[in-house]
Amino acid sequence: MKRLRNFAILISALLVTGAVFAETITLGERETLFSKILDEERTLSVYLPASYAGSQAAYPVVYVLDSGTRFLHTVGALEALANSGHIPALIVVGVHNTNRTRDLTPPWTQGNGPEDWPEGREQVITAGGGANTFLDFFEEELIPHVDKTYRTAPFRVLVGHSFGGLFAVNAFVTKPDLFGATLAISPSLWWDEGRSVEQAQELFEDSPELSGNLYLTLADEGGDMLEQFRNMTTLLQYRAPGALRWEAHLLDGEDHGSIPIPSVYSGFRFFFPRWRVPPFAQQEGLEAVDQHYTSLSNEYGYDISTPEGTINNLGYQALGTDEIERAIEIFQTNVDRFPSSANVYDSLGEAVEAAGRLEEALKLYQKAYEIGAEKSDRNLSAYEGHIDAVKSKLSDSK
Repeated sequence: MKRLRNFAILISALLVTGAVFAETITLGERETLFSKILDEERTLSVYLPASYAGSQAAYPVVYVLDSGTRFLHTVGALEALANSGHIPALIVVGVHNTNRTRDLTPPWTQGNGPEDWPEGREQVITAGGGANTFLDFFEEELIPHVDKTYRTAPFRVLVGHSFGGLFAVNAFVTKPDLFGATLAISPSLWWDEGRSVEQAQELFEDSPELSGNLYLTLADEGGDMLEQFRNMTTLLQYRAPGALRWEAHLLDGEDHGSIPIPSVYSGFRFFFPRWRVPPFAQQEGLEAVDQHYTSLSNEYGYDISTPEGTINNLGYQALGTDEIERAIEIFQTNVDRFPSSANVYDSLGEAVEAAGRLEEALKLYQKAYEIGAEKSDRNLSAYEGHIDAVKSKLSDSK
């Protein structure tokens, strides 16, 4: 694996006293991985959530096909959902294309030659057929590489659009245990005369205990796209195993190009329906919140600890109602659980400062700044501001 460069995706400009200062906001990094199976280098875009650096937790991984066009909006939607507590923080791995049709389409099995192929699609069919090899690359090379390089949880999601959606369905019907959730957006199920739908039926008949999560969407598209989507939906309605969670939706008003954005949002809300902490648990306090995440651990099959941000919110709720000692206790818990995070020391410093313990608050702010400087924390200027403010209070008190 070779690290290429920072993947800068947004430039923000700040106009100050007539001069423009530009700051690069980095969303992720680009890497290359040589595949022996594909006999070529593959480019990856990797996003790590903000909490990753200050935590020792493991994170579920989302694999996004067609990364050149689908990575940015997927990361944006998932970050917004995670920041609002609706889904977990996620690692996102975008896989860039080299030969898209080859990699994303299964072998064509219907008919003996071009005379049997749908009119106008002969060249596309001839160029395709490598999806099973590409899926082997995922299983034997890409996923092991990601698991070795990052702290990953054993819950993986595959996201694909159009031919990528077809690949996602093909992965679901041929290797159903490889991904815990599959999002197929306007999948090209017409491929091979709907063979993927037939394979889904065979899978359901052979695996009545099949579980997992499957979410399909289709834009305002007719013809064989709509026909095969309806065939898949009907099959799911009448033949899907009881333990398989699934939904399929026609999204009116969306076209083939616009449908990925709403599909990612609604799909991930479906995959993590109980993730958000219920209001009663927040009212009861940290112990109830911890119990909520314990129940999620049992549901998703890996250890899920209460996130730093969730604990922080509880602390600020207590601080906002002048329950200062309770806030200190909650923030101290965050320090104990996430000692590598700059933010936990800063938040505890605020509560200690509110209690009038200025010298202690100063040490906590300085600790936050020290850790933040090592990690190029985006809140470094705020930590510095807290240091200056409490130093001023200490000077005034002398």
